[in-house]
Amino acid sequence: MNITEETIVKSYPKIALNVLITLLFSLMIYTPLFAAESLKTPLIDISGWEAEPAMEMEMNMNGVKMLNATRSYEKGDNTIDAAIMVTSQQMGMASFQGMNMSSGGIKIESSEMDGLKIMHTHDSNENEGNIMVLLGETETNSAIFSLGYSGISGKESMAILKQYNLKQIQNATNALMK
Repeated sequence: MNITEETIVKSYPKIALNVLITLLFSLMIYTPLFAAESLKTPLIDISGWEAEPAMEMEMNMNGVKMLNATRSYEKGDNTIDAAIMVTSQQMGMASFQGMNMSSGGIKIESSEMDGLKIMHTHDSNENEGNIMVLLGETETNSAIFSLGYSGISGKESMAILKQYNLKQIQNATNALMK
């Protein structure tokens, strides 16, 4: 077989197409890895706190898919654990609507910040709690930002939450729920 320059030029579109198809297929296979990686970026440094590097994880268990990124912080004996999670199951907006109660030092409040629904649980007896922010929900997916903490007041935890760009986090998760 005699391969000429003309043969190579004529076969170039076929070669380029095969390379492109292979590249696109590879990206489709590895998209979750890049997706979970994209969730790490909004997990910021918090002034005065020591932080571990953000970690990402992808999970697929019995058809339930989940992407998340987490980051842990410490300041003396005080801790914060931030997590961004996108899951193929609805988390249920009902838990974020109109629940306010207080009993025995435990306070649960639902509110809104930047147009996002928030559920804040704080135990003043143990000086710990969790803030969950509903970032988005479709018929088949949910996205949540969670800020668990220990050793700080509810007021301080809300101040720390405000340091995160919730709209940036929402945009990152919404892109993954399409």
